[in-house]
Amino acid sequence: MGSSESLVFADKEYDFRIPALLYVKEWKTFLAFAEKRSSTNDEDAHRLVMSKGTRQTDGSLQWSLPKDLITALKPDHGATTYRSMNPCPVFERNSKTLFLFFICIEGNIPENKLKPGETRLCYITSPDCGVTWSCLTDLTSSVNFTHYQTFAVGPGHGIQLSSGKLLVPAYVKVNCGKDGVKSYSVVLRSEDMNNWKAGQPITWQVGQHLTLESGECQLAEVSDGKCKTQVYLNARSTAAKDTHRVEALSDDSGESFKPIKLTLTETDDRCQGSVLGFPARELPSGGSSETVLLFSHPTREDRQDLGVYLRLHLQDQDQDPWGKPYIFLIIHPGPSGYSDLTHCEEKGNFGCLMESGKGKDSQRDQIAFREFEPKLIIQL
Repeated sequence: MGSSESLVFADKEYDFRIPALLYVKEWKTFLAFAEKRSSTNDEDAHRLVMSKGTRQTDGSLQWSLPKDLITALKPDHGATTYRSMNPCPVFERNSKTLFLFFICIEGNIPENKLKPGETRLCYITSPDCGVTWSCLTDLTSSVNFTHYQTFAVGPGHGIQLSSGKLLVPAYVKVNCGKDGVKSYSVVLRSEDMNNWKAGQPITWQVGQHLTLESGECQLAEVSDGKCKTQVYLNARSTAAKDTHRVEALSDDSGESFKPIKLTLTETDDRCQGSVLGFPARELPSGGSSETVLLFSHPTREDRQDLGVYLRLHLQDQDQDPWGKPYIFLIIHPGPSGYSDLTHCEEKGNFGCLMESGKGKDSQRDQIAFREFEPKLIIQL
């Protein structure tokens, strides 16, 4: 069933949540990120951590000791302290620059009590596989996020389109008056990446948020195998009575999205999920350049048994185009939660970074990694 599971973030003194993962083929390295917390509660997040996975001569992966990302922390201002949350990495392949987006939130204020201006949208960059990092850039005012009740990026990876644009998944919470606060997925886009060089300023724009209530989301660039390319979005539904994941497509590089038929059922307790696109020709059975989608998510209530779903034809709006996970698609039996998928192009394998736990009383306080082969996701 492929390589064994390995712990990436685990410590007796700290809890770890909210995984984010990239494989960068230019550096031949897996890059894993997470939140380091004093407890599993969101309010007890402190800073972001990183670990690198490198291939050994015997084919195994070796993960480095976790490293605190000191520059991914907004400086304190008097009595105001900040916690860093929701890591969202994206790699710019032309300049070989790694961007790490995240949010900084004042003190220990719970998300449902945050006021406009108490959340900041930030990023740092690295030109050398995370050896060194830039100072923090605060984008909150320049992208006009200050009027939202709160917001967040990811969590999980962003993508670079074939056009060169960087897309960062996000969601915003809007005060709708008597209807209360509602959440909507949205995409942050770079607008000047074609001739961009490291160190130059970047213009970022925010597209239109989805019309359906939605939250944490991820993206994939998808092709019909001919000449049409779109951006696919998969999001956690925040509508009280909706039992399906929100799925949508964009024809304008993430500026706007139109929902498609919702067929991917969400578990009752709902959870973040990860989505990844790759060409059908990379499946063991072969195929065209049409994009195949993977989706990772707990398959049982109470966030149990993390599984991977497969969608072969995005344009196929049959009753259940995602299929059902079976035993070989359960990549982590037992307690699980948030996850992030990546693709190791050289080996043709996939990797998943996921929340796991030490036991019944601590079910999601550490982060594990599992690599698996394409043949395990084919519905026989």
